[in-house]
Amino acid sequence: MPVSMTEKQKIIQQLLAAKTKAYQAEVKLLLKRKPDEANEVKTHGKELSRKIDRLIAQTMSDWVVDAEIIIKDVKSINKKVQGSINDIRNDVNIAKNVVKIVGFIDEIVGIVGAIA
Repeated sequence: MPVSMTEKQKIIQQLLAAKTKAYQAEVKLLLKRKPDEANEVKTHGKELSRKIDRLIAQTMSDWVVDAEIIIKDVKSINKKVQGSINDIRNDVNIAKNVVKIVGFIDEIVGIVGAIA
């Protein structure tokens, strides 16, 4: 079943929130003087950004996906990213949380790849 424009807007809204989370993580890492880790998050965030841009360009075409599942999955991943950002802010396992954030971003990139 094709996805309606309203559903597409909701999906894109969640994806843009994920992109913002990637930027927040990058900034937190830079503030913690962790430039290598920040750059790793930035690299994966750029891939997410490219995928989102392509998806936005395709919004007028039919997407055959389950919008509710995508929205729920991206919201859930965004919550996990926020948890890792909070841990970084609190100096808790920074390296481990960078790996988690990169993995979360890659999960979302995979979701976007399945749509587009």
